[in-house]
Amino acid sequence: MVFDLNRIIIGSLILIFCVISFLFKFDYLFLVIISALSIYDLYKSNFIKKYFDFIFFILFVLSSYFIIISDYYINYLNIILIFLTFFTLIKPNIYQKRLFLIIILLFLNNFYSIFLYNRNLLYFIVFISFYNDSFAYLFGKIIKGPLIIPSISPKKTWSGTIFSSLITCITLYLLDYPLLISIILSVSLFLGDIFFSYIKRINNLKDFSNILKGHGGVLDRLDSMFFFIIIINYYLWNHISLKF
Repeated sequence: MVFDLNRIIIGSLILIFCVISFLFKFDYLFLVIISALSIYDLYKSNFIKKYFDFIFFILFVLSSYFIIISDYYINYLNIILIFLTFFTLIKPNIYQKRLFLIIILLFLNNFYSIFLYNRNLLYFIVFISFYNDSFAYLFGKIIKGPLIIPSISPKKTWSGTIFSSLITCITLYLLDYPLLISIILSVSLFLGDIFFSYIKRINNLKDFSNILKGHGGVLDRLDSMFFFIIIINYYLWNHISLKF
């Protein structure tokens, strides 16, 4: 059993940055860094290839914060997001680079939406994602065992996924989330990871970038939040309580 020291150190630094950002309310800096490094990831992984792509991305990110003024706005965007996600899975070779660029734009839009609703919830989503990923890595290293989908995610084991999902589900339930919602949210973390891994594999990528040694890029760290944050936004903007 060998742990990746670079991964542990960089992961710890990321966690410290998130904690400092939360405690001292560096929220805008936090969102700007996430957006900027996401752009860097897309550029390094060749999803942004032309100046038009870059300008479009920047304008969308900047305008998103000011556009979110309606409860229904984010719902409509997420319907488009889910459609594009399934289309990318079914027809991976048809404009998939452009589609994934739009998918990331809409994904980041969910971050801004959550932030406008409740900053504490945004950090909770980030922390629960790191929490889940850490247990998946830990149990995967300790127990090992067979891989789930080696052709898509060559390091993700059944043991790491099952134990991390179970611990995350129990944690959410203890925080007064309904049992069914806790299960759905826990599974969504795994599905988000797998979807992004699938996008990387069909583009012959190991990671979106190597800016975070041992972790890849920022998008490699945000991937598990993909479906999680969509589900949370659906409940928030439809005024449905997630708790009893």
